[in-house]
Amino acid sequence: MLEVIWHARGGQGAFTAARCLGAAAALSAGKCALAFPTFGPERRGAPMRAFTKISHEPIGDRSAVARAQLLVYLDETLLAEGWDAELAPGGLMLLNSRHGADDPRVVAIDADGISAAVLGRPIPNTVLLGAIPALCDAVSLHDVHEGIRATMPEKLHERNIAIVDAAFEELSSRDGLPHVGGLGERAGESGTGLFDLAAAVLLEGEGGGAL
Repeated sequence: MLEVIWHARGGQGAFTAARCLGAAAALSAGKCALAFPTFGPERRGAPMRAFTKISHEPIGDRSAVARAQLLVYLDETLLAEGWDAELAPGGLMLLNSRHGADDPRVVAIDADGISAAVLGRPIPNTVLLGAIPALCDAVSLHDVHEGIRATMPEKLHERNIAIVDAAFEELSSRDGLPHVGGLGERAGESGTGLFDLAAAVLLEGEGGGAL
């Protein structure tokens, strides 16, 4: 199983991205996926986490992820000492930052800058979503496109697909990019996977401003 922890502030769209990744894995890549959020104080800007689980088999464990192969930080101000306690062996952290990182386990990308160039304002969630297929073979770029089409309103498809393409190109062009292995082979034909939509409908709790 591939597990992802998303760290963000309310309104940044972390659960939107978690849900899109789950849909990409299940509805396009033929795997099984689960996506769900957890909130602290229910207000915009408060720290929150979201989770995505992807497997070749149906997922019965709905508990929060303790250690993940991928940690995704939409806001670098949330990064604190001891962050790697949540990182599984061989895992990577994907960080929204304009600055590089000395730790080989950390992959930084200027998600705010990329999203602002397309949208006119910084909304980092789909930039980090688009970076994942460059780091992990659980989903392809095409799968992510299909996840966006399955979970976002049609009026948002073109811009968000442009954002994920820009993020994927940015990371894929880097020499020596680290990689999280596993789950590369498809479980079945496209569209045959299982996605837990019961968890996905909790999207409304995240706030309407995020794409």
